[in-house]
This record gives sequence, C-alpha cells and structure tokens, in this order.
Amino acid sequence: MAINKKIISSKKELLKVISEDLKNIKEKFSVPRRTKIIDAVLNYDIEETIQKENVIITVTLQGYIKRGALSSVKQQKRGGKGKTGIVTREEDSVVQTLSVSTHTQVLFFSTEGLVYRLKGWKIPEGSASSKGKSLFNILPLKSHQSISSIMPFPENETNLKNTSIIFATSKGKIRKNSLDDFTSINVSGKIAMKLDSDDKIIGVKICRDDQDIILSTRLGKCIRFESKKLRIFKGRSSKGIRGIALKDNDSIMSLSIIDQDQNKKNGKISKDEKIEIKAKEKYILAITENGYGKRTSHYDYRVTNRGGKGIIGIINSSRNGNVASSFPVFEGDEILISTNKGRVIRTSVKEIRVAGRNTQGVRIIKLSGEEKVVSAIKIDDNLLWWKKQQFTQVHLIQLLMDI
Repeated sequence: MAINKKIISSKKELLKVISEDLKNIKEKFSVPRRTKIIDAVLNYDIEETIQKENVIITVTLQGYIKRGALSSVKQQKRGGKGKTGIVTREEDSVVQTLSVSTHTQVLFFSTEGLVYRLKGWKIPEGSASSKGKSLFNILPLKSHQSISSIMPFPENETNLKNTSIIFATSKGKIRKNSLDDFTSINVSGKIAMKLDSDDKIIGVKICRDDQDIILSTRLGKCIRFESKKLRIFKGRSSKGIRGIALKDNDSIMSLSIIDQDQNKKNGKISKDEKIEIKAKEKYILAITENGYGKRTSHYDYRVTNRGGKGIIGIINSSRNGNVASSFPVFEGDEILISTNKGRVIRTSVKEIRVAGRNTQGVRIIKLSGEEKVVSAIKIDDNLLWWKKQQFTQVHLIQLLMDI
C-alpha cells in the first residue's frame, strides 16, 4: 500500500514504473522491422487522386473565377428568381458560366487573342457566398488582358479526327483551324487569333464538316451556313473572314454548332420517316437580357451563305431587351442562366414554350431592379447522360402515341 502511495504521489516514480513496463513489453513482443525507409522517386500523378465530379465554372467581368458542384444548383421551374451563384462587388458582374467535370481541360481565350489551358480541378473551389479567385493569380495574364471566352476541350482526343476549331469575334469575323493547332499549349499561353483593337473572341467551338454554324447577334439576328464551305486557315495569327454583315450598333454574342438536316424531306413522308425527323429535331433557344426567351425548331433556320445579313431569331423589344445567349438544345436538356448580380437558375428546356422565330417568348427568370441576364448555357450532355437516356425512351413512346 505504501509503495502504491509512493508511486501516485511522485511523478518520477510513476514514470519509472511506466518505463519498466514498456521495456518488459518490448522484450516479450518485439520483432525485427519488416519495412524499410529509402529514398525513391515514385511514378505518382496527383490527378489520379482527384475525384471526377460535375462542376460549374463562373467567371466575372473583373476576372474572378471559381468552381462549384453542379449538384448544389437544384432544378426549378421557369419564371422563378433562382438562387445565389456568386457574390460580386457592386462594379463587377458575371460574364460567363461553363459546365464541365473536374478532369476536363478548359481553354481560356484572352482579349489579346492568346489562349491558356487549365484543368478543371485546378480552378479554386468556392462557396455560393464567395467571389472566387483572381485569374491573374492562376494564369500568366498581363495587366491589360482579360478573359473573353472559355471552352472545354474534349477529354477523349482519339475521337477528334476530322474535326476543326471555329472562332467567332464580336465584329462578325469567323475562322476555322485544325484542332491539332491547339492540342499543345504552353504554360505561358499561345497565340490563338489576331484581333483588332475594338474586337474580341466571343465563342470557340469544335466542329465537323457535316455540321452547320449559327451566329447570333445582340439585336436578334442570326445566320446559319455550312462549316465545310469554310477553308481551314494554316496560321493562327490571321483575323479570319466575315461571317455575318452587322449593323453599326450590333455585335455577335453567340456561336453555335448544329448537325445538318440530312433527314428532312419535302412532300409526303411516311410515318417512320416522320418519327425519325421528329426524334432528331433540335431547338434554337434564345434568352434575352430581361429574362425572357423561347425555343424554335432548328428546321425554321434555313441554310444560307456566310456573310449575309441573317434572319430574325427573336424580337428584341423593350420588354425583352437585347439577346444575352442563343444555342441549340434538345427537349430533354437542362439549362443554367446567370445574371450580373450573381444569381443562377437551373431549369428544364421542356418548361420553355416552342414558338416561331418572329416572336418574343415567355419569362424564364424573374429579375429585379437593374438586374440583367448575362449568360445562359446548356448543361453538358455527358454530365446528365442517365437522365438523357430516360427522357429519350419516354419521348419516343410519346411520338409513337401521337402518330
């Protein structure tokens, strides 16, 4: 008893007992080390540890960028107010959003005509209440540069044979290059296109010769022409050629790629042919700055030669405002709309009414005060492949029932 009190009352005696117990355990259970610590260089790729998930990338006018999970933006019915997607300063606003995966390579095109490349997971992640990180801390941009367009580069490069890359500028210029010219991009960037001082790249898309190009303007005009009639430019420092004749106060705001109408026929057609044509029908979705929009069958957009004045795509009335975005969609697609105040709304295309070209459309997002729609995108098909398959089955059944 006296020994136990001595151990409890003395820290030195307690540590002595613990030390003796540990020595006894070591003598009884110790075995030689089975592992060795050596200096070695492992073949380790950090990207293998990055989980592949669907994300939304947001870029602001002042050059702030962030990524957030696509699952954080829930689908709503059209006409709602949406939810906060990014908190911006008073003098800043959202200019572009993009849906990709964390393993997708994203190309950034600057106002100076340079292109930079960055993996999706390298873009800083931010919450809904954050403004993001400055692009100047991520890309080697100069003080007078800013990012005017971003484009996801396909992950599977083996399926890109016979494909080209199409550039469109705000002044109506267009250029076609081989995709091989941009498979390798240095950290310091690469020349993508020569631009006039008052011009900028507004869209870059990958295109095949069996597809058509659609250019849409802010005043509601659009033109559709065949991509195979564009010659491939050998150099990357040229200004391109005229894609559409613009009015003095008009500019290009959207570049779209759509499959050619090889199955559309004139005159009487059979039920099977009607089903096939209807199943392949796409719509041109137009969204205006004041939150209105519509979708029109792509069959209503006739193919013409490039360089013309174009046709009416949507009416830019005082109610609608100018066009903010226009692109082709299927009825089973989902879209994401962003405003200059940082709010976003995710909605299904089938919620938006089908109307002719010379119409105004319906309200898609409810805006407040001086708020304007600045960006609208289609969520990448690869990010919604399971939902797409379910919709296709239902859509085909409905077509058969209608006929």
